[in-house]
Amino acid sequence: MSGIGPTKTLAIDVDSVLADTMIVWTDEYNIRTGARISKSEISSWDVSLILPISPSNISCLFNDIWKHRWLEIPPTGDRLGEVTRSIHRKGYRISIMTKRDRETVPFVAKWLDRYDIFSDDLLFVYDDIPKSDYPYDIIVDDAPSNLIGLVPPKVGILFDQPWNKYFRWPIRVGSLMEVDLLL
Repeated sequence: MSGIGPTKTLAIDVDSVLADTMIVWTDEYNIRTGARISKSEISSWDVSLILPISPSNISCLFNDIWKHRWLEIPPTGDRLGEVTRSIHRKGYRISIMTKRDRETVPFVAKWLDRYDIFSDDLLFVYDDIPKSDYPYDIIVDDAPSNLIGLVPPKVGILFDQPWNKYFRWPIRVGSLMEVDLLL
């Protein structure tokens, strides 16, 4: 990485961008409720709009899978560690930014280590300040709500998932490798 000129920061979300959390979330939901739902059927980012589950129970289930089943959560793609290092070598500061309850933080950190995902820093968001208010140049996220508040020169890259397929956004990718190719 060159020491000349400003370094741009790339913020990368964890859930459903690095970690394919909804595969395990839907499995746990099915175990607890007897349902037979798959990740591909989650057509809204607000799961409570399509499943009979309250937002607080969605959050509890999410926390439970990170605390008890984090080893089962697969990455969204192959070689994420290599890809994050490649982006870093291009001169980008990698900031992993994830909104979550504090109790899941150690498990997320272990998961990132398990898959050797490179970052310059980890930012765990605990409050309701929008991700768009944080300091970065580019963000990769699966939640449309985290992109619509962006003000240029910030750039948002939408990570393609079933719950955002009808959200119109100018830059959409299906893998972190695609992000590397765009930069």
